[in-house]
Amino acid sequence: MIWPDCHGQSLKKIGSQQLLQDLVIIKKSVEDVHPGMNRFGQQAGFVSRYDSISHVLSGRDSMMALEFFRAVNPLLASVRCGHVKFLPPVKDFPFYFHPDHVFPLILRFDEKNRLLIVNTENDRLKGKYLEKINDMPITDILHVLRDNMFVDGNVQSSADAQIQQYFSAWYADFIQDSDSFIVGLSDDSGKNEEVMLDGISVASWQEMDKKIGFLEKNKTLVFKNDSVAYLRIPVFYGKSNKQFLEFLDKSFEEIERRKPKKLIVDVRGNEGGNDVLGKELYAYIARKDFKYYDRIELRVKKRKHITYRKLAYFPRFIGLATLFIKRKDGKLLWTHHENRGSHKPKKCGFKGEVVFLMDGLSYSVTSEFLAVARNEQRGQFVGQESGGTYEGDNSGTFVIFKLPATGIDVGIPVAGYYSAVKPETESGRGIIPDIEIKPTAADLLNNRDAVLLEILKK
Repeated sequence: MIWPDCHGQSLKKIGSQQLLQDLVIIKKSVEDVHPGMNRFGQQAGFVSRYDSISHVLSGRDSMMALEFFRAVNPLLASVRCGHVKFLPPVKDFPFYFHPDHVFPLILRFDEKNRLLIVNTENDRLKGKYLEKINDMPITDILHVLRDNMFVDGNVQSSADAQIQQYFSAWYADFIQDSDSFIVGLSDDSGKNEEVMLDGISVASWQEMDKKIGFLEKNKTLVFKNDSVAYLRIPVFYGKSNKQFLEFLDKSFEEIERRKPKKLIVDVRGNEGGNDVLGKELYAYIARKDFKYYDRIELRVKKRKHITYRKLAYFPRFIGLATLFIKRKDGKLLWTHHENRGSHKPKKCGFKGEVVFLMDGLSYSVTSEFLAVARNEQRGQFVGQESGGTYEGDNSGTFVIFKLPATGIDVGIPVAGYYSAVKPETESGRGIIPDIEIKPTAADLLNNRDAVLLEILKK
């Protein structure tokens, strides 16, 4: 068995002692660098996972790199941080393995959390539900995949949002062992069938995937009618910060001119970007002075405090960064960020009714923006739980370690961002919607935006 030829890497066997050393490097580097190792009570689970994996590796003479990747990825996932990165030495994120024979179906979860086929090269299969692949029940498949998703805290929406986004890739990465698939399917009447499917190329999968989805990929302001403005923010970055801010300026000048009663801010699928831009967007809808970040914590100040620094890539400015790190009340704090302190609303900002549309991919900068809006009781939240936690996240810049035996990269964020928000009852959850809306099978098959349509009815 070989690593796919297009990636030019052999899946040669690696001795267990070398793999155990890679595992030690992972554990120690996470403990040295990660700023939130017990932020959500996850440290005990991390240690338990490490001990279990170490025991397995110790009992083997050798293991292929793919086996190691699959064995260790859940350890990194147990850090409960969506910004941790664990990347094999291939480039086609997240289609690392079987790139010429990936699972040939595009799937989405319906309102009953069943995996529905929404696109395929065989139209007859559209609208059917996935029950098993190669005799493995879908419940077992989902258990494996959920165990491997990088999720913030205790957020419940994020894993499935990621799974449906790239099901074929994750299946190939963590389960797939053949290039064809005996697939068990069912329909609404309960009728079951099995079909044989051959794998397809990543390019073919991506072409099918492009035909599914209704969310605009560009920043957009649309007036749905005289009383409703719709602002679509798919990412918090642009060609430059200046370009993004100019878009906001022009959009809110137009909103001020037309004076709608309601503004819909759609950040579904927005996985983040530049954290300053989240604060800037909120300033356009703020009704009063507000705080955005409470603090930014770090675990380590200098390279010399990182055990495996010789295996690490550091951002160029990391030396200068020490000038802005201060110890206070037993914590290392990053003191140089414009989102700290108090902020004023924009003069041309919108003061009317706001509705926020969000989902399990509303993450990082996006969840920070939503958390402040929730804390300030600025509007109604609709859709599904946000992907990032209400309290904040661990992100910023990264230290990237190259594991010597496997060549795998481990990216660890260095900064713990704490939002300036009042505590919620349940720690580690995302922003919970006031109105939860999950698409039905009919919505998915007709590519219908059930969330936006529901809001426009009101």
